[in-house]
Amino acid sequence: MDHYLDFYALAISMLRNEDDAKDAVQEALVRTLVKRHVDNPVSYCFQTVRHVAIDTIRHRLRHQPLGSLDLPDDEPPSDADLIERVLTLHNELPQMLQTLVVLHDQKGYTYDDLAALTGMSKMTVRRRLKEAHLTIKDRLNDV
Repeated sequence: MDHYLDFYALAISMLRNEDDAKDAVQEALVRTLVKRHVDNPVSYCFQTVRHVAIDTIRHRLRHQPLGSLDLPDDEPPSDADLIERVLTLHNELPQMLQTLVVLHDQKGYTYDDLAALTGMSKMTVRRRLKEAHLTIKDRLNDV
């Protein structure tokens, strides 16, 4: 309990909310007290405060209230429109990338299969596929 303010300072610096910080410290203290064989209880409690704070942040991100989301005013594209846009963007890729994407995504070829087929290393195949996917995704977001 001598280090409560230190624990609280760590929690408040991570969570930026007084109530969440107090809850994190309380949870950490309970976990530390329940643990029977701890070499350094202060260090263990600091780590536990950190872990509880991270869990709280993750929970906040997963359970964000719907009112806080920025939704676009326009309607999202229909599935058919989206597919058409992706196919158009796919056709704008260089021929080699188009072929890799079709063989991997549609035909189910593995990286090893594509490396053997093209003569590229497995890492090059992975990098080129990632490049193609990111290009399509970026251009899709720009439209």
